[in-house]
Amino acid sequence: MNDSFQFRTTRLSGRPPRPMALGIYERLFGSKAEGDLDRDIQDWGRHRIAPWTLVHAGHEVGVGGFRIGFGDDGLEVLFHFVPEVWGQGLAGEFLTSALDHARQTLREDRFFGRVADVAGASHRVMQKAGFHDTGPDESGGRLMRLK
Repeated sequence: MNDSFQFRTTRLSGRPPRPMALGIYERLFGSKAEGDLDRDIQDWGRHRIAPWTLVHAGHEVGVGGFRIGFGDDGLEVLFHFVPEVWGQGLAGEFLTSALDHARQTLREDRFFGRVADVAGASHRVMQKAGFHDTGPDESGGRLMRLK
């Protein structure tokens, strides 16, 4: 599998999902980690669209990118970072650059995402990027769409 970085911002680099990323997936997703990583590896192999493993200052700090929104309109955007890097502006930097990448490289202009809490930082990051809360999603969180 190609180990090169496929995505870059000023402070982040992203590589396609790979088995060696299990550690960061476990930190972020707990008991769902192995299944989530397997799905992302399969999606990358099929479509070249799946969340990247995000690296900052030489360390894996998160997972972020896109999933094909089967049954939904556009690409689902997602980002998860370890608590040690919260508050450094990495999520906003990631989201802005990822949306630019998707528009230019993937030729997509429709995006949606999900947040667990309207009072949380992810909700604010998405609002700042132009996403609007469109109501509850099936998991009890909130669905956000970019207009």
